[in-house]
Amino acid sequence: MSASCNQVPELRYSLGYDQQKAELCVAFLEGDQDAGCDCYILGTLVSKSGTTEAQTVLKKKVHHIIWEEALLFPLAEEEVLEGMLTLTLRNCDRFSRHSIVGEIKLSLANVAEPFRMAQWEKLKTPEKEPDAGCGEILLSISYLPAANRLLVVLIKAKNLHSKHLKDLMGKDVSVKVTLKHQSLKLKKKQTKRAKHKINPVWNEMIMFEVPHELLRASSVELEMLSQDGLGQSQSLGKCSLGLHATGTERNHWEEMLRNPRRQIAMWHQLHM
Repeated sequence: MSASCNQVPELRYSLGYDQQKAELCVAFLEGDQDAGCDCYILGTLVSKSGTTEAQTVLKKKVHHIIWEEALLFPLAEEEVLEGMLTLTLRNCDRFSRHSIVGEIKLSLANVAEPFRMAQWEKLKTPEKEPDAGCGEILLSISYLPAANRLLVVLIKAKNLHSKHLKDLMGKDVSVKVTLKHQSLKLKKKQTKRAKHKINPVWNEMIMFEVPHELLRASSVELEMLSQDGLGQSQSLGKCSLGLHATGTERNHWEEMLRNPRRQIAMWHQLHM
């Protein structure tokens, strides 16, 4: 099924629930949109247990896009009927600027049996950017096998929120990056400080030496820090990338492992 350039973009999807694995699966993802930017689908599941995210790989700009992968969300059976799933189609241009093409909101209580029928649905334009909790950070990671180097590029953040926001506005903001092997903290580094705005920019690279055999069991924790009027550091939020994580934080690490020497950029939500 295709859409002309003047039509609203559409998304095809199928939902399934695996009782044994207690997992919601979104598969058969296809999209039609105006060609122009690379794009990906971000899935966000809200249930009693909290919010879980999963993200497809970035697909090159074409009019009709097929994602071979499925999005998986842990979900207890007793929470299925109260679950709310949002599928968001996002564009990413060559400057790593992300924009929302449209989204579909699904209450799992309204999903008809047999719960697996693939269907097309028109995307709706969100009235505003979705609430990003504590905000989001854009970064790229890459691994250079010959040099045993892990490169983390902190690009920028957006929609930073904090209960201390008024006090912190105008103060310096930095990102502390911690390299961990399993639960052991190996090294900490910190970016330069940027003036606290809702959307600060760093464009700064941090490098760690990581032997290739330790890479899969390693992880990177990022913490956004600002200083209050007394000079005390205040955390604005954290995220952690690695195979221990879920959603986009795990997907990003997996993409890096699959693509040595290539810089992979993704947005990540910050959490307290």
